[in-house]
Amino acid sequence: MILQASVLIVLIGVAYALFSVFIQRRLSNVDKMYELRARMNAKTKELMAMAKANAPREQMSAHQQELTKVSMESMKNQMKPMIVILPVLVAIEYVVLPGIFSASTSFNIFGFVLSYQTFFIVVIIAVGLSISLSMSMYDRKRLRHKYNFGLMQPSLKEPQEENQIV
Repeated sequence: MILQASVLIVLIGVAYALFSVFIQRRLSNVDKMYELRARMNAKTKELMAMAKANAPREQMSAHQQELTKVSMESMKNQMKPMIVILPVLVAIEYVVLPGIFSASTSFNIFGFVLSYQTFFIVVIIAVGLSISLSMSMYDRKRLRHKYNFGLMQPSLKEPQEENQIV
């Protein structure tokens, strides 16, 4: 019985994680998100250079406003999918799962006793992270011609200077 229950929760968790990633990719333009992140990195780099050069406060303020504008646009695009994903999660967590499992259903995973709801959350986090990382690696490979991916975040490819020996 416990094995069947755990398999059912894993299946529901995997289905939800796949649904979540699908909605995120449908409602937010992935290419645009990478472009916005690259623009944010470039603006931040410029702002830091301006600060080191003791640029006038008005000029730095204008640059900061541009950075804030790009940052808000990025945040708006990231929040769009949450309008769909969050209500579905709440419905599964508080309507579907309690209709299938009794409140006393628990699982012993590596010595940890987890309720069915906690086990479901652990499953969707693990599956969601693995799918998201896989999709991120795919996107980086697909977009590497457009962006110079550094260790942490992508930035616009900087024009390469030709080394000329005189």
